[in-house]
Amino acid sequence: MSDSTEVVHGGLQASELAALGLTPTMVLDLSASLNPRGAHSSVIVAAVEADLRRYPPPHAEPLRDALAARANLEADQVLVTPGATAAIHLVARALLAPGDACRIFPPTFGEYAAAARNAEAVILEGPGEEAARLTVLCNPNNPTGEYLGRRPVGELLEEVSAAGGVLLLDVAYDPFVEGAWDADELVRAGGSILVVHSTTKLHAIPGIRLGYLTGRADLIARVGRLQPSWAVSSTAIAAGLAGLRVEEQQRWAAAEVTRSREELTSALRAADIEVRDSRANFILVRVGDASAFRRRLLPRGFAVRDCTSFGLPEWVRVAIPQEGALIRLARAFIETYREDPPA
Repeated sequence: MSDSTEVVHGGLQASELAALGLTPTMVLDLSASLNPRGAHSSVIVAAVEADLRRYPPPHAEPLRDALAARANLEADQVLVTPGATAAIHLVARALLAPGDACRIFPPTFGEYAAAARNAEAVILEGPGEEAARLTVLCNPNNPTGEYLGRRPVGELLEEVSAAGGVLLLDVAYDPFVEGAWDADELVRAGGSILVVHSTTKLHAIPGIRLGYLTGRADLIARVGRLQPSWAVSSTAIAAGLAGLRVEEQQRWAAAEVTRSREELTSALRAADIEVRDSRANFILVRVGDASAFRRRLLPRGFAVRDCTSFGLPEWVRVAIPQEGALIRLARAFIETYREDPPA
């Protein structure tokens, strides 16, 4: 693994489109795995109408308290952050000292390793006997879509706790898992755990950086001491409060995602394309040269995530679109694949 702390993320770039003679309206961006329903209008309105003339509450207290009440937690068990990635880096800084071990389970989100390196920790990959101060699990995992149930995660937490460590559980994509279990159950049980939640995935507002941590009060306090006052903007707080009011209907997307994911997976497999089983709002597909495939697919109107930076240079991650785009996506994908199928 590289020593660099810079993480390569996917995403559609305006310069790339311009070079191909395309405009953003001509390409459906499936490189970012967001709610296919899009943002609720009330969330957008709340963000636009936020009062920018005054400082926001220093610790996003109105949103923090609302999130705590919804999760049946105390306010001191919640920390609102400017995005889930910010939460991950805060945890690494708070809990890892130089030379401490941090265990991750690749292929997975690159910011875990980057945060550990920034803290000068030693990275352990995959299961192992060696104790780690911090163990990070993404569930459902990005980019594979694998989803672990309550029992295996609880067993991992027991192992981590017995070794004197802390489990950082990232559940950014679990709103799109039908029948998902509540990760905050482990917090309410008093476990040695911090849970990373993302607001922007469910509400399809990645431009508003908003996430939060839940966990034992002493762990939240340690992390919170590293976050300055006013870290979360008035815009983000307003959007988050509005999002809570429409969260239930936004979560209805899970059923649509499941249907669409199964339909797309079946169509690709029928064309002899390898697709990993997924419970998330994206699928992982083997295409050969992922970078070349992505470039060839763009003129057909779709952007996907080249997974080379995950250590998977033959795979792309495809976000599940609205049902109306499925047939067109499957056709474009299969045509592009057949131009240069993997050996």
